[in-house]
Amino acid sequence: MAYTQTLVATIALLVCLLLTLGLNEGVYSNTDLTVRLDVNTYANVSKAPVDCRFTRATGPVPTTFGVDKFSVQDDIAREFLYGGFSARGAVISGIVLCIGAFVIVIVVKDLDMDMEAAEYKKGSWLHEGDTKAFVSGILFRLLLTGTALSMVIASVCSLAALVLQGYVPSVGIGVENARLVPDGCDDDNVVHRSDSLKASFFFSALSVFLVGCMAYAVRYDIKASIVVP
Repeated sequence: MAYTQTLVATIALLVCLLLTLGLNEGVYSNTDLTVRLDVNTYANVSKAPVDCRFTRATGPVPTTFGVDKFSVQDDIAREFLYGGFSARGAVISGIVLCIGAFVIVIVVKDLDMDMEAAEYKKGSWLHEGDTKAFVSGILFRLLLTGTALSMVIASVCSLAALVLQGYVPSVGIGVENARLVPDGCDDDNVVHRSDSLKASFFFSALSVFLVGCMAYAVRYDIKASIVVP
């Protein structure tokens, strides 16, 4: 069996998965959930971590960047990104499942993609036919389905984190140099987090589509490898 399209599709999927993971890991500089960011959890407010957000100093519309403190929404957003049930876990699971599916394609030469390897006699519980191709085909489909489900979860978690921390404009609103980050909050600012989460949501959603492309590529390579005498 040839592997050209399978290899291209797998690499594209893995790149999207790694981009999603990298973007999410860079959203908050502190990814340790045992350390709370919410200013209300600190007896001494001056010791709370510094954030940078749009302020409402002039009028009802946020117009300028200013030094601020984190809120409980940021801690919840970090749970969606780095907790037990989170985008981080979903993407890592997706990477492992994707690699597992690719290994099956490489190892099993007669992969059953069309569920034609199983033959059942009337009244039989067990199949007759090529067991290796049958079982490997089931495993391959399960692994790809798991990859797609993992990235759906990652997409939902990234979107939830984006909504919680605040969906903000990527450029300043009506004020010159509004994107300039004040001293004291270079590592954490709401525009950086918003941009990273938007990109993360895009790549995680794209990964779901690429799972289908990988399945199609494997099926195509199998059929294209049939030698016609």
